[in-house]
Parts: sequence; C-alpha cells; structure tokens
Amino acid sequence: MKKILMILVAFAALANAELRSANFTPEEKSNDGLKAFIGVSGGNVLVADDGAIFANIRIGLDILPQLSTGVWVSRLLSDVRNYNVAEKQMIKYMSFGGFVELFPLRLGNFAISVPIEVGGGALYVMEPDDEAFESEDYFFTADMAVHFNYRITRMLEVSIGGGYRMFNGIETNGLENLDFCTPFGELRFTIRE
Repeated sequence: MKKILMILVAFAALANAELRSANFTPEEKSNDGLKAFIGVSGGNVLVADDGAIFANIRIGLDILPQLSTGVWVSRLLSDVRNYNVAEKQMIKYMSFGGFVELFPLRLGNFAISVPIEVGGGALYVMEPDDEAFESEDYFFTADMAVHFNYRITRMLEVSIGGGYRMFNGIETNGLENLDFCTPFGELRFTIRE
C-alpha cells in the first residue's frame, strides 16, 4: 500500500510540475452552473482490530462552490483476526449510497471539506472450510470526515483526510457492529469538469 501511495504522490507532483502553466481559479468553474466530477479513493480502516484497505468510487455534481453531492460505491476485502472465533476470517463488504460534501473554507487552490456519506451494503464472510463467499448480513453505514483538498490542475484535485465510519445491522460469524465502527484515513483523486 505504501508503494501505491508513493506512486500516486509522485504522479500528482509530476502533473503539478507539467501543468502548472495552466492558470485558473476555482471560482471560474462555479460560474457556469452544475459541474460533474468523478473520484477514486482508498484508505485504511480497522476491522476486528486488524488493518484493512478499502476502495471507493464517487460520481457527483458540484452544485455550488460550497456544496457537492452524488453517489458512491465502496469495497473492502481483508483477512482479519477476529478474536471471537478460533481461526482467521476472510471478509469482504460492498456498500453504496449517497453523499453531500460541504466546503466551508476555500483559499485559492486549497480547500477544506466535510464529506458526509450514508448508505448500505452486504457483508460476506469466508472461513477456512468455505469454498466461496456467501452473503451473511446486510447493514446500514454512515460516515463523516474532514478532507484537505489541493487543486493540482484545473481538472485534478488531490485530497487527504480522515473521519469515523459507523455500521448498524452486523451480527454474524462472531462479528458485530463495533468490529466495523472505526476511524479511517483516505487518499482521494478527483477529476472535475
């Protein structure tokens, strides 16, 4: 994961150096009405006290300079040590939902945002004797975070932040809601129209 993060940071720095000549102001994009964006992100969470990696895709609209909204899809796959069962479990969850992102502070290319996500999904567990994942439980999830955003070019924005993710409805294979409720860190790349 560290290598992937270093490659992504190097890519962002290279894009910044090559495309710095394209001068723009974030206010330019807000004058023409709705603007679409797509973002990919990944990060680290604690599941059953083990570190796990998640990946997100977000698609949405910038409604105002201070407000964005859209939909997201998230996936997590991890081999976790759950102390409530005898052996390690391979878990995965897939979730989707909607989000609102508020931008209370903008200073040139820099912005602070507060994304709020709400959704649901399914949890799948595979134990050593199982041949494949089976749907075990369905859940509701919500999270809130703080992100520090930097506009590298007119279209590319990189964000780093963290928050807290909550779950409700998980009670299976020795796992429960509190095994998934966790702080998280996230690195995000967004391409804006």
